[in-house]
Amino acid sequence: MRHQVNQRGLRVVQLACSLTAGSALALAQNPGEYLSYSWKGIALQPQLDTTALFTDNLFSSAGVNRVSDFMMTFSPGLRLQWGRDGLNQVSFEYHHDESILVDNSDFNSSQNRLALSVRYATGRIRVDGQDSVQFLSSLMGGSIGQLRLLVDRVTLADTYTVTYDWTEKTDFYFRGVHNTTDYDKKQFLLDQTTLEGVLGTSYQWSAKTRVTTEGFYGRTLIGANAAPTIASDSSFYGGFVGLRGNFTSKLTGSGKIGYERRDFVTGDSQGSSTPALAFDLSYQFSPMTSATLRYDRRTAPSPQFGGQISVSDAVSFQVNQMVGNSGKWLVRGNTTFSHNNLTTANITSGAQTINVERTDTILTLGASLVYQPQPWLSCIAAYNFENFDISFASQTASGLLQVVPYHANRVSLSVAVGF
Repeated sequence: MRHQVNQRGLRVVQLACSLTAGSALALAQNPGEYLSYSWKGIALQPQLDTTALFTDNLFSSAGVNRVSDFMMTFSPGLRLQWGRDGLNQVSFEYHHDESILVDNSDFNSSQNRLALSVRYATGRIRVDGQDSVQFLSSLMGGSIGQLRLLVDRVTLADTYTVTYDWTEKTDFYFRGVHNTTDYDKKQFLLDQTTLEGVLGTSYQWSAKTRVTTEGFYGRTLIGANAAPTIASDSSFYGGFVGLRGNFTSKLTGSGKIGYERRDFVTGDSQGSSTPALAFDLSYQFSPMTSATLRYDRRTAPSPQFGGQISVSDAVSFQVNQMVGNSGKWLVRGNTTFSHNNLTTANITSGAQTINVERTDTILTLGASLVYQPQPWLSCIAAYNFENFDISFASQTASGLLQVVPYHANRVSLSVAVGF
């Protein structure tokens, strides 16, 4: 059996390498001629990503239920841009993902992703906007993973910021945010739509730093699918004070601290108050070495049970190390840790009332080698380890929900062609 797996893996890697070589040969003579077309300020850029991935835990299972497989993903795409980088511009991107599994072909899937970006400035007013629509189909962990189901869903995300420069040092801004996740009606997961408005101001404290103050208010709307639920909409509000810019010659980024409160609009479910924090810091140790630290703490409704809130802490750390003097080789190491505290919520199963309060933790460790011989060609070899752990307040809930701790190892080889 091990011999058969190794042979399948060898064929997948050989296919990925042949795609790499084929792309390089086809574009070696004059790549710009094929990968970027320009006409009267409009740029048209075709793109292609290919990835060969091996995982030893396809369904995020534990023990004897673990299943390994190889997956090939092909992602052709197209980018259309009007205007110049850094100035007024509009860009549109479309990507199609086709994923093929060697041993579990029943779970082959197709996805489509669209994105629009707008940047406009006139006088003292600046507008920045991003929109995305994704038609996704993929395997997910948790109880869905134990059932071995492809989860079909549509996600929409829109963020627009309008900034008014009141003086040379002071500006005011308004940001509108919309996010929707709409699961297939056959799923037991809850649909969510979040609308948020942010009003803020920033002041140039020094030549390279700005102080920011902002307040926000939003609503999250819940919709049920396959199972009845006590789903309840919730409202949230709070504020931040922060600092962004170049703190030293080597340290840049942003940090903000504040407060967030979330309450359910109807029902007897408990709300949640928490400090709200966000940091995004980068440090340049040398021209060859840099590191980035990110941390975020916010609240959100549970996607499984109405009346339950997830208070999450997420921290990530990444180190980039250039190798050699050519500028073509990069070694990257990264780790992320997420702690989710899902608050008390009761569900009814038969004659029982069960508390589904729980705590989830996810740890990932990764390393990758990046080779970019041309601006239009990148090759990445990567390893990723993921460990999921869970703790229930009630053993009854543990048996009912069928969410199990697991770990997974993933090895991938990917090639990206395009600007």
